Amino acid sequence: MKLGLAWEEGMAKGAAMATWRLPQGEEAFLLQDFSGGSTLSEGWNLSDLSEGFLAAPFLGLPYFLRADSLTTFSIHPAERTNPFVAPTENSAKKSEFMNWVAEAIQAIKQGPLQKVVLSRTDEQELPAGFDVMKALEELGAAYPTAFVCALYIPSLQGIWMCATPEILVEQNEEGIFRTISLAGTQSGVDVDGLPISPSQARWSQKEIEEQAFVSRYIIDCFKKIRLREYTEIGPKTISTGNLLHLKTEYIVDTKAMDFPQLPGLMLGLLHPTSAVCGTPKQAAIDFILATEKHKRSMYSGYLGPVNLGNATHLFVNLRTVEIKENHAVFYAGCGITEDSVPEKEWQETQMKSQTLQRVLMQ
Repeated sequence: MKLGLAWEEGMAKGAAMATWRLPQGEEAFLLQDFSGGSTLSEGWNLSDLSEGFLAAPFLGLPYFLRADSLTTFSIHPAERTNPFVAPTENSAKKSEFMNWVAEAIQAIKQGPLQKVVLSRTDEQELPAGFDVMKALEELGAAYPTAFVCALYIPSLQGIWMCATPEILVEQNEEGIFRTISLAGTQSGVDVDGLPISPSQARWSQKEIEEQAFVSRYIIDCFKKIRLREYTEIGPKTISTGNLLHLKTEYIVDTKAMDFPQLPGLMLGLLHPTSAVCGTPKQAAIDFILATEKHKRSMYSGYLGPVNLGNATHLFVNLRTVEIKENHAVFYAGCGITEDSVPEKEWQETQMKSQTLQRVLMQ
């Protein structure tokens, strides 16, 4: 059975479903929970979950999809011939978002807020004949280093798709744990539309500081559980499709340390990370809830397969779109520090929104 047909049949049966491709992967997976999925209760533990798929909102308890059915498919990306046409800039949304950024800068100058991540939405009507699974295959082809996923949970009343480069918590079959600090954004293409080599990237003090906040946050989480033995790699510039970012990687051998509970502990400490929230965490959350007029829902939460083949891969839900009937709601955010410039922050969210628009709005 083809992936698209299996997806449609699952929706008709009311199944909760997730289909994904891991970074650099050559196969797509389709997991179906015929009960429609469930919401985990307070005090849940990652190691206690059966094989399945975990999806958490920005704030609140996660959804769990048990693996009633798990199927593997080969990926055959469809041809795309139409050029991308950037949506017309919405002046009202731009003005509103830049005001939010200006307010955040003032709040940071007053303290105790040091950094806050603000997001916005961009709503577009989907092109005629839009197909979720074809779009997912095209996303996988366009962004080979990203975790590409489509999620359907009946109670959410929509389909969520993402092409995210950011690992939150990952542990492979050998017990190697990884998390990353990813922040700072600039265009990955020049004025002629040609790729910019990561070695050519030049980062401002604001972008370096923004990424450092996330790195310090991860290290502080390690300190809370008295973890001192870890490998730190970076920061270095990476390319994710049409964008460049600063990334630092943190690696722990949980078998050598006899620390199998590390992924669950770090998940509880990390989410929501400084990369999607800010610093200090609670001050940033309070500012976000008081400022943003939309509900983030699954955007800037996390999602991914858990305990499948003794491996777990959870990613921050970024480069995100919510599909509702015949229209799409794109989510994008950026980190605000004292040195932020509102116009530049708006342009960053434009670049991030267009990550998915370049594929979905063909």
